[in-house]
Amino acid sequence: MPPLPRNPEPDAPSVPKKATLLQTARIVVSMLFMIGRNRDYGPDAPAIGAARLIIVAVIGAALVITGLVLLATYIAR
Repeated sequence: MPPLPRNPEPDAPSVPKKATLLQTARIVVSMLFMIGRNRDYGPDAPAIGAARLIIVAVIGAALVITGLVLLATYIAR
């Protein structure tokens, strides 16, 4: 019988990969509209730094507010 392959650390936690800018934006938008999926936040989810999350959220909020102001200005004309 051949020897079984040995895994040195079978219970070692895997290091989550870092989220890209697009993944961060997607997560921020899904949180904003509350349309998130469970797989986005599961154990396989990419790691997001607090600074990147805050920056993307502020930029997204600024875009939404700018869009609403432009829409209101257009309608008021």
